[in-house]
Amino acid sequence: MRRANTLFQLMTILEENHHSFLIVEHDPMLYEDAEEMVEYLAQALKQTSREATILLYAPALDPHLQKMTELADRVFCIYSEQAPAKGKKAEAKIPGAQATLEAYS
Repeated sequence: MRRANTLFQLMTILEENHHSFLIVEHDPMLYEDAEEMVEYLAQALKQTSREATILLYAPALDPHLQKMTELADRVFCIYSEQAPAKGKKAEAKIPGAQATLEAYS
């Protein structure tokens, strides 16, 4: 387990990766002083994903993560619950059923 306190440390971890599976927790605080680096991180994630599976975990979608998903080759989003849009009723959920799985290419 390695911890990145800055965006540059995260990029170094990705460059030095020798594992076949990585779990990265998305932290929007990493971009406070380096918002222009989001595209570079997306490219580093894309490069690393050619040799390893990357699970990028985020509790919510923020502008930085949105930008990274737009640059990704493939993204799977899994939501445990989704709030209904204004004026729409919530759909009935089957217990244990998957709520959402979307893929973008």
